Amino acid sequence: MRLFDFLPSNNMNGRLFLLINLLLTLTTFSQNSSVYPQTYFQKPLEIPIILSGTFGELRSNHFHSGMDIKTQQREGFKVFAAADGYVSRINIQEGGYGKALYIAHPNGYTSVYAHLQKFGPEIEAYIKAEQYKKESYTIERFPGKDELIVKGGQIIAYSGNTGGSSGPHLHFEIRDGNQRPMNPMLFGFKLPDAQFPEFAGLYAYPLNDSSHVNQYHQRTKLRLINNGNGHYTTESVEASGEIAFAIDAFDRLDQAANKNGLVCIETKINGQQNFLIDFNKFSFDETKHVNRLIDYEYFRTSKRRLQLLYQKTNNPLSLYKNIVNKGRLTVEPNQNIVYQIIITDFNGNASSYYSTNQSRTCVISSKHKRLF
Repeated sequence: MRLFDFLPSNNMNGRLFLLINLLLTLTTFSQNSSVYPQTYFQKPLEIPIILSGTFGELRSNHFHSGMDIKTQQREGFKVFAAADGYVSRINIQEGGYGKALYIAHPNGYTSVYAHLQKFGPEIEAYIKAEQYKKESYTIERFPGKDELIVKGGQIIAYSGNTGGSSGPHLHFEIRDGNQRPMNPMLFGFKLPDAQFPEFAGLYAYPLNDSSHVNQYHQRTKLRLINNGNGHYTTESVEASGEIAFAIDAFDRLDQAANKNGLVCIETKINGQQNFLIDFNKFSFDETKHVNRLIDYEYFRTSKRRLQLLYQKTNNPLSLYKNIVNKGRLTVEPNQNIVYQIIITDFNGNASSYYSTNQSRTCVISSKHKRLF
């Protein structure tokens, strides 16, 4: 595998020449699935599960807190309870989740079903009576443990397009005991996915007045050249001082052309991890800070989200793991540095071609030296 290699030039200011290559590798992101029950929850629809949105995707001012299941551009599919439990909350609003149902399960987790067309007969009768009492369509109720008991596989609702939905689908969540949303894929859901995450853009950032990239002191786009078979290159880059990177990247699942979010972004320096973003769990209190993870100035003008590979100050997000020097890289004279970027989708299934889902690895190497 070819790696990033920063080699000093003959110039006294220690500028470095970089050549960017993105190579297909067998690096995988392995979840510790034994921590989570793998057969407890069943899928909430009887149709094939094809996603229009994945967990943790970057949305306007929030992270996506569940998975959006396509319903063939139709409404009215039966929605089933993912496991035994009781209806702990019913919320009906004009926007947001529209008609939403929450089921508390004996194992401490809660499943959520949103944008519903209507509820199952018993639940529909319960909420209709409450609406008449309040004389309001919008309503929120928290039934007791013994009021609306459900069994796994029971019809609890019908899929719809209510609330802030932009098309018929089922929004499905699993939350922990503290009501923090978690990636449903952690719980054994299997989806066809032989697609590799893709880089759409790579950017370098000089982080102070003494740093530069290609003689520029501001964000610099590094042109990616797709050489096929997962191999990309860029033009050579000259840089020095404290720098960092950002990527425009996405994933796709089988049977769907839409772009989805990543599960993990990792960087390494000299083989040691110095930055990791894990999109598998967050709290609603922190989701408002999503814009601290991206280059918001760039987003305001381009409407594209560049995911920063370093942590800015006053960033409280719990998604960051094992951060060293806030993910920043200092390029000094007479110093060789190996730097690697790895982006990964969820390794939850075996495809027909590879035994695991795979990532693309961004690697930088000197044009004068190759490491293997």
